[in-house]
Amino acid sequence: MAKNPHYLSQLAHVELLSTNREQTVRFYSEIVGMDITAQDEHSTYLRAWGDYFLYSLKITQSDKKGLGNCGWRADSPEALDECVSYLQSTGKGIGWVEADKGRGKAYRFMTTNGIIHEVFWDVVWHRETGSRKSIYADRYASNNRKGACPRRFDHITYLVAKGSYIQEKTFWKGMGLKNPDEVRIEDHIPPVGGLWTTGNLSHDIAIFSDPNLAEGTGILNHICYNVDSREEVLLALDWFTENGYKSVWGAPTRHKADEGFFFYIMDPHTGILLEIYACARLIFAPDHGPDVHYLKDNPNDAWGLTNPFAEMDKGKVGGLKPADI
Repeated sequence: MAKNPHYLSQLAHVELLSTNREQTVRFYSEIVGMDITAQDEHSTYLRAWGDYFLYSLKITQSDKKGLGNCGWRADSPEALDECVSYLQSTGKGIGWVEADKGRGKAYRFMTTNGIIHEVFWDVVWHRETGSRKSIYADRYASNNRKGACPRRFDHITYLVAKGSYIQEKTFWKGMGLKNPDEVRIEDHIPPVGGLWTTGNLSHDIAIFSDPNLAEGTGILNHICYNVDSREEVLLALDWFTENGYKSVWGAPTRHKADEGFFFYIMDPHTGILLEIYACARLIFAPDHGPDVHYLKDNPNDAWGLTNPFAEMDKGKVGGLKPADI
């Protein structure tokens, strides 16, 4: 049988570091509408109603804001071993860490710009019972129509220093991810960003250069949860607005690079944007892309309402005011 040309099956979770775990958990459980599935002294674990594993989001109390790590499930037990060997050969490996709630032992690694990831195989498939049980056999929790009501974890986006994207591109290409979209300034200049996927999603990760970041520095910009329709995106923004949260860049709009309909909300205690998102294209051909986008055309926004790349050029990290990071 033919072997898949990649090590990873999916982006399974993300850990956010919060300076006020209680308030961040309240935001994601009561406002966003996710289920708390586990917790301990330091961390709380949550998932959207359509996620299958124990959690897709881990909130950890910390004295700093930002990213803890990004968690990937391997394509198989054999792929995990092969992935670890590959990471060790590149010098990006950090080492094994013990099992956590919802997953077995994991191998930690770090990309050139300091973004920490982990890869594992063993997971807990969490099927709800009682009032959260669904009548649908392929739903592991019912759609309880709570809060913004995201269905599933979709992707993350992180930023790297100017000139550093090409290193990230080389790394993720070596991991076997597909590159359906690429962002350039001009064709004779190396690309400054792109989308990367393990399978059929428009992307599991997006990576873009930010001229305001120091060399070797990477930061998580946003995490994204998916809903089923554009109408649900609008209903979610209504809900956030009713609860005192405003869209970071105004009205919902549509990405030019992947066609997703979206808006962003900021959780102040992690400093990480939450994107609510629907209707992005899917990629099925293994040899597709990359389709090329140019910064002058604003690949973030087909409708011209928001341009974080232009704001980065004005000295704003991630296109936001420094005080908002």
